[in-house]
Amino acid sequence: MRSAPAAHGRAVVRLTLLLAAFLPALACGPEGPFPSREIRLVVHASPGGISDAVSRHVSRGLQERLGVPVVAENRVGAAGSLALSFVARSAADGYTFGYAPVDMTIIPHLGYSRTSLDDFDYLALHTRAPAALAVRTDSPWSTVKEFVESGGTRRFTMGTSGSGSIWHLASLAFGRAAGVSLTSVPFAGSGQAVTALLGGHVDAIIAAPFEVDAHVRAGAVRVLGVMADEPSPLLPEVPTFPSLGYADLTIDAWGGFLAPRGIPADRRQQITNALVDVLRSDDFARFARERGLEVEVITGDAFETFVRREAELFGALVKRAGLGLQNEGAAR
Repeated sequence: MRSAPAAHGRAVVRLTLLLAAFLPALACGPEGPFPSREIRLVVHASPGGISDAVSRHVSRGLQERLGVPVVAENRVGAAGSLALSFVARSAADGYTFGYAPVDMTIIPHLGYSRTSLDDFDYLALHTRAPAALAVRTDSPWSTVKEFVESGGTRRFTMGTSGSGSIWHLASLAFGRAAGVSLTSVPFAGSGQAVTALLGGHVDAIIAAPFEVDAHVRAGAVRVLGVMADEPSPLLPEVPTFPSLGYADLTIDAWGGFLAPRGIPADRRQQITNALVDVLRSDDFARFARERGLEVEVITGDAFETFVRREAELFGALVKRAGLGLQNEGAAR
């Protein structure tokens, strides 16, 4: 017959071994190590656009690095606020994150979204594309100077990718800096604005270099200047607005990735590390170069600071132009 002390000792040993076996699993949580299931990347734009293309390219890279499916999911509507609201309301567990478009710094000022910049954790900025002023090659303007000087005798029609869009605000900033009068002609997207320019329905457009590059190479469109500190890789011969004396005229579209506010720090760091690895890869550099995007990787607090600075800039432009639901209500 076994003695009670001996049986008790063996029971303690068994319990200790069981705890040793299960403690690592408990430390990783009930699902096991992160990530242990599919991750969702929410995209604000329709399939086929540049934001969607970037998101799907990055998703494939993340999938290779994280070892789980990373699926790009399109949630289109309300100028991007539908997707941003969905991300903000999602569980802060690292399994849902979203594309961060430049529009997120504009739409709150327009009154189209109830999300706040405080609703997100900022993961990484990936690329930027400067605003470019483009005209037809058969127009009378070969330089920004000629374009501005002719503004003394006329009011220009300027095509953009929609009221309150980044390119609309860039056109307003240009008009103010150059002292020219513009009638903004909004379209459903840059593609339609380019078509209107080619058809002679507008005098000029503001768009990204990659959105007009094919027509530049075909000889149908001339880009007069880009709103950046450095020339565009696609249009290296085109002068920048700062080099022409417009020191503060630097506006570009950019994109990045964000998550619901409050995801665990270790998971946030793991996702950020994987993103940076993808964005700084030769493969992504080639992908971006082919589309005229300028890779610029900024992470964490620096990315959030950048976003908040952009929001201040565009908030001032929106207010000055009287755009948005609040201003429309005040006007009525």
